[in-house]
Amino acid sequence: MADGKWIGGLTPEMSVADAAKAVLSARFEVIRNELPLVVERPFHDPEHVHQLRVGTRRAGAALRVFKDCLPRKYLKAVKQHLRTIRQAAGDSRDWDVFRLGLSSAKSLNTTAGKPARDFLTGYAIGERTAAQTRLAQAATTAGPLFTELSFELAQAAQEPRSEEPPPNFGTLAAFQFGELLGIFDEAVKANPTEPYDLHQLRIIGKRARYALEIFATCFPPAFKDAVYPSIEKAQEVLGEIQDAAVGRDHLTALRDKVKLAVPDEWPRFQKGFEGLISSMRAKIPAGRKAFQTWRKEWEKLISNVKLEIVAATVTT
Repeated sequence: MADGKWIGGLTPEMSVADAAKAVLSARFEVIRNELPLVVERPFHDPEHVHQLRVGTRRAGAALRVFKDCLPRKYLKAVKQHLRTIRQAAGDSRDWDVFRLGLSSAKSLNTTAGKPARDFLTGYAIGERTAAQTRLAQAATTAGPLFTELSFELAQAAQEPRSEEPPPNFGTLAAFQFGELLGIFDEAVKANPTEPYDLHQLRIIGKRARYALEIFATCFPPAFKDAVYPSIEKAQEVLGEIQDAAVGRDHLTALRDKVKLAVPDEWPRFQKGFEGLISSMRAKIPAGRKAFQTWRKEWEKLISNVKLEIVAATVTT
């Protein structure tokens, strides 16, 4: 099944309205396909929740790109239902990732770490089960309305409402992606170091990456072959830093609760907990170093890319 990442049939010369219909149809289809699977077979394959979460993000990016083409009434309703589904899927996905990560944590795969691993596995399953209840509820309440409105919204796309609407899809691509890439590049130049600031850069990069998935056919192949993988790599590096920072804080808070709740049992869990917290803490400086390596590579890539966008703006 197609995941909606790359969309065939898009050309720079086509109308913005036709491009909107094609993109929205493809992105919404992924969500409609995955929703019943995450409810009917919630623990069969975690990939379904992952695809649903990513699908909602890509759909949200498409709505931002084509917002001036869409009826405001339908747009607002679809965004609300999409947000409900995305948040529920994100909660479930986070616990899937946490549980699956326990098996590869070195500090938990020792005799001393096993009690903590068993405890955390049970804890994660409990939280994931609760998250599944919320996901099923979101699918029941928002799913049917999203399904109905998503078909109507995609077909209702018209030419953009603006004083100077872009004459074609290629012009829209040059302006929109040029702006997003500029914002991302400026954020990279600011050279953030703290986890919060690095996470904000990751969010900016995510918007640029999802937009490029829509606009790729409007630019030379290097955009898809070089720019996209570079932004994707940055997100991976920054995501590891964010996961480590959030995981460290959550585990520290959980550790303190466990020590208070079961003080007699705490000595059995201590080494595993402390080892896992320590390993997450160590990932943050390692991630900063990896980001600096990526940043140097990005500086070499970006100058030529900006020239290509300017050329696309002039020629489309």
